Amino acid sequence: MTINTYPLVSILIPTYNRPHYFQLALDSALAQTYPNIEIIIGDDSTDNKTQELIKQSYLPIYKNIVYIQNSVSLGQFQNGLLLFEKASGNYINYLMDDDLLHPDKIQKMMNLFLTDNSLSLVTSYRKLIDEKGEHIPDGPINIKLCEITTKLSGMDVGNQMLMNCCNYIGEPTTPLFKKEHLIEAFGTLNGREYNCCVDMASWIHLLSKGNLTYISEPLSYFRIHSGQQLQSNMKLLEGIEDLTHLITVSKNYGFLQNKTEYQKALQEVLQRILYAFQHYNKDMTDMIYQRLTQCVETVKIELKLLQNQLL
Repeated sequence: MTINTYPLVSILIPTYNRPHYFQLALDSALAQTYPNIEIIIGDDSTDNKTQELIKQSYLPIYKNIVYIQNSVSLGQFQNGLLLFEKASGNYINYLMDDDLLHPDKIQKMMNLFLTDNSLSLVTSYRKLIDEKGEHIPDGPINIKLCEITTKLSGMDVGNQMLMNCCNYIGEPTTPLFKKEHLIEAFGTLNGREYNCCVDMASWIHLLSKGNLTYISEPLSYFRIHSGQQLQSNMKLLEGIEDLTHLITVSKNYGFLQNKTEYQKALQEVLQRILYAFQHYNKDMTDMIYQRLTQCVETVKIELKLLQNQLL
């Protein structure tokens, strides 16, 4: 079979000021065994180190690399959107510039897509690695969903994600998805751009369009390192706001139609909001207090409406 016989897969790499990790990520994309891949890089860096690396060591050799150096810094969200717009592939896999792909990731996931038209997403178990690339013990963020490769209902997975406020699918690096199924921009749901739960917004959208297959073997590696700001004060607040919106609009996409399940999801996000109040404590500002209070009011209104329906 020729390369063009296989559907084109676009691997999208947004990068910012970390050429060492970026090079490792890019090499893992180039090592893929699937034959028809384009790699599109959006360089948001404030220096020219990544540009020099790409132009000297990669562009003269690899014809399937498209390199975009942004004239002004777009930020991670807009950089990711630009890459999506430039993608020519029928299937999309984001690759964060500090993560890694297993060489067989795209091949194994595409084998599933090519034999099952009902799929919108294919994801997998992923390993955690440290700054040096060494494996670190599993944690709550990479719980294995199934011990064997399993096809799951998109609606069922979405409902479980919403009821537990948990991203079971993984970070943007983890899944491969059909481009045509993502109608809204990546990280947007019901017209709202997300600030923290960017990936969850799009996973819910995609799960409303089809089913999911979970591969039980590790096909990607999520790096934990000091350069991340996963637990910053603003990220916690933005995550609470995102989850509140995610729960309350998901019914528009067919999720949480069961009133008991909707109630469970609302109560779970309310607990997260109350935790945030405790977390901020002495660091509480008027702005944070007002925004958290708005989330509480939104959830309480929904719970009251739901209670009236259950009577």
